[in-house]
Amino acid sequence: MTIPQLRALLLLTFATLVQLSLSASELRTWTTSDGRFEVQAELVDATDSAATLRKADRNVITLSISKLSGPDRDYVQAWLLERKQSETSKPGIVADVLGDKVDLLSMIDPAKDSQLGKWERDADAIVSSRSSRVRIVIPYSVSGSYQLKLVAQRLMDTGSLNIGLTVGNRHQVLAILDYGRSRRSGLAWIDDKNEPSNSTLYRKSVLPTGRDFEIVCTVHSSHLRITCDGKTIIEWTGDPSRLTIHPNFRVPSDRLFVEALLGKFRISQLQYIPIRESEFRRHKPRGKPSPADSVALIEHPLGHGSGFLAAPNLLVTNHHVIENAPARDLKVFFPEESDFVKVHGILYQDLDRDLAILSLETRRAPLAVAYDGHVPKGESVQLRGNPAIGGGVTLRNAVVKGTTRSMVRVDGFDFLQIDASIDSGSSGGPILNELDQVVGVIAMKATDEGEKLIHEGLARLDDSFGDKSRQPAQDGIAFGIPVQDLARALDDVRAMSAQEAGRIAQLHESRVVFKRLATLAGLRLLQANVNAPDEMRQQAARVMATGTADDLYELIPAAPARVLRSALESSDIQNMITMLQQDMDKHLDTIGSSPYVSHTSIRNFKALSQRIMAIEKFSQRPGADYRRYSATMTRFQKDVTRLMTEIKEEV
Repeated sequence: MTIPQLRALLLLTFATLVQLSLSASELRTWTTSDGRFEVQAELVDATDSAATLRKADRNVITLSISKLSGPDRDYVQAWLLERKQSETSKPGIVADVLGDKVDLLSMIDPAKDSQLGKWERDADAIVSSRSSRVRIVIPYSVSGSYQLKLVAQRLMDTGSLNIGLTVGNRHQVLAILDYGRSRRSGLAWIDDKNEPSNSTLYRKSVLPTGRDFEIVCTVHSSHLRITCDGKTIIEWTGDPSRLTIHPNFRVPSDRLFVEALLGKFRISQLQYIPIRESEFRRHKPRGKPSPADSVALIEHPLGHGSGFLAAPNLLVTNHHVIENAPARDLKVFFPEESDFVKVHGILYQDLDRDLAILSLETRRAPLAVAYDGHVPKGESVQLRGNPAIGGGVTLRNAVVKGTTRSMVRVDGFDFLQIDASIDSGSSGGPILNELDQVVGVIAMKATDEGEKLIHEGLARLDDSFGDKSRQPAQDGIAFGIPVQDLARALDDVRAMSAQEAGRIAQLHESRVVFKRLATLAGLRLLQANVNAPDEMRQQAARVMATGTADDLYELIPAAPARVLRSALESSDIQNMITMLQQDMDKHLDTIGSSPYVSHTSIRNFKALSQRIMAIEKFSQRPGADYRRYSATMTRFQKDVTRLMTEIKEEV
């Protein structure tokens, strides 16, 4: 029996699982301070003012902390303290510390600070005049890292709003929003290239007309990001010496400025917020963002794939590349580095989209992302990854040229279709346009399924396509997760709290441990079945012949049992079992100390592990009495089924 056949058999075994509810004996009794209300439930979340409880029937209730009994209040406080302490070891999202807000708008005197054209005071706001270019310099010296928040309104349906920023204390750059008829945005200048020619180009309109919008510029010494109403528009990482500004903008290097070009804008809020950089920012990106440097090989004991840096310390890949490995088992290799980079945690998982974002620490500069989602049909692109070509050989950072074709719907999701040939191992690599912007993420699973569907469709259209549909495509078809999905995922991660990041990271770890325990349980139950001696099988056959075996455990017939026993004893399966058991005690200890896993699940994980060890011990000496064996195996299977069902409800 082959390993795929064995895995299929295990899936059939797990398909018999039945769903069971939590038993009341595994829950805690909660009482109000007046003693009038009592409920059995487990604590699933809490704040300083309320506790969220899940009852045995799975219904959730919220109780005020002040109304709980003294012991219950103490229990909640201890739970909150444990969770807070665990957050000192965060999985990669370490927020910058924002200082006190400085109201820049109140400092501005339009008569003195207008450098070009005319700005006027309008109540608590300033308004630009209708001239070709009007600029106002903010009379405040900035340094270090900071945020600039600007609330404004476009009063005419034309013109761009430009913001002069200081990066790295003395370097300046101009952020352009909605310039010209094409309404393009970006930074000018980077390496002496203006926004249409560098990787910050954004090709869609950003600023609405007739309503307020909020622009937030977050500036670090080597990283700059600009959002409009929470959506990332411009992001750049690199050495600030690569930034320059046109000589026409003669502004002191420690000053910010705002200008309206061929339009009219009203600014009602302008704030400066100093930033104390988090410890995570100590890894300053070096050099220029480059596909040759920022695409990584991801390896773990069960496989490998590709990934790429899409923001400082954030690595993007396909979910299926990492779904079977805990973070501690993932090794990320960047080009020209013999040592691997450790992964802190999994911050984002979209199983349907097959997208994941990992946190790590590296000084490598991330690739630029085409946040506008602009991918025209017929555009030349390059796909980078680490494909396996057989014989244990993996090509590092291989480049494949292709051409964008169209958006195709596969299994209910839109994918970017590309004429290109890719191989396994390229999963999770970037798809880049001519500006080296990421316009998609290679989706190998979608490629396999999409090519199959296309060939089947051609075969249905005309019988002459039948032979072609059974052959590999001459030019090849590749599919990519569209960049707009990646952009949303990155913004979601940036907005994530440390608590949410910890919960998602722990959820991934719990799922991996659950899958490993489930596979081990299936293997051990199968092992106990095939290890039953021939004498017991003869007893079972006699019992079956009487027609009274409905409540007895069914044994696999002798011939298939011998084949399965041989497969289970093979080096491949034994190596798999060793890998599944590796560091299991550490994984269970991590789950046991996590504030993001319920007490019920912690008990169930430990109980499942203990049942698996008991089944393994039993499989080595199953005895010779069929009825006794049957009772033991039935009890084992019921226990495993119940525990797996209850764990699965949470993970």
